Amino acid sequence: MKRLYGAIVLFVLLGITTTVRAADCRVNGDKWQYVGDGGILNLEVPVNVRVDSDKTRLILEGAWLECRFTPSPAHPTRIDYWGTSAQAGSPWVPGPNFSNQRTGLRINGAFYNTPVPYNIRIATMPNNGGAYPINVTPYILLRNDPSNPIKVQINDVLGALNLLQTNNYSLGSTRLVLTYIAANNFDISPSTCTINNNNPIEINFGDVSQRAIGSDPLTTPIRVNRRLTYSCPDGGINAPITITYKGARSSFDNRLLLMTNPDVGTALVRRGAAVEVNGSFLTQITNSIGGDDVTFSLVRRAGSLPTAGAISGSGVLVMGVP
Repeated sequence: MKRLYGAIVLFVLLGITTTVRAADCRVNGDKWQYVGDGGILNLEVPVNVRVDSDKTRLILEGAWLECRFTPSPAHPTRIDYWGTSAQAGSPWVPGPNFSNQRTGLRINGAFYNTPVPYNIRIATMPNNGGAYPINVTPYILLRNDPSNPIKVQINDVLGALNLLQTNNYSLGSTRLVLTYIAANNFDISPSTCTINNNNPIEINFGDVSQRAIGSDPLTTPIRVNRRLTYSCPDGGINAPITITYKGARSSFDNRLLLMTNPDVGTALVRRGAAVEVNGSFLTQITNSIGGDDVTFSLVRRAGSLPTAGAISGSGVLVMGVP
């Protein structure tokens, strides 16, 4: 009879211990998710990929993670801790979109590049039923290298956050795995390399006669020559690059940038060929510098006599990768 009584007491004690070794977490105000001692809580959250205000990182924004001590009024002095740990694995595991990038975690305002250190205390959960933020945001460092583009599509797996919960009352622990899913499409060549030091390129054709404007971008006499220079702040970059002539096309020739006069367009000519609007040409950066001589030419619609008066237009030259 004594042996039976002892077995019953042991069973009750184990039940109490299992109950208090636990944690609750939620993301973006959703319902609390419970995980018991030794368990793994798997959560998923959609986030937006955007360039941070300091222009040096991409931020995975939109995850508001909170955890709490699973309510246990009988043990008011007990506390849970959330942090990084070797037991939980690498704190940040980037997805395939960022496999060639340098990544990291912003934890309580401090930046930790991958590999993120273990044993960083992120939050403390007193046994008061309150929700406490787990202030962690993944980021991707923008590299000064145009050959390292990033392309994200909606529903891509961007990476996983791995954290561990410990406490001040037992050896028990629980794990949290938060998977980040892309909520937006995002495409960037993460480079601070520039064209003409990011200065505007003004093309002034001056006063011209309507009849003097030719109808072929390669032979029209109304032309302005410019030198495009490419430079990267970090030395030693050697890579093929593309220069894209972006803008609205004229209605009569897809090689011409739309101008305020619909019978006139502007061409970008390089090495004897006109670059289509929203098309590109291939060039090179060697030891972080490069350049091309190009010509901007004014062209009229064949058979037309453009209306006299001021005309203007605008386009953008964008450096990218093949």
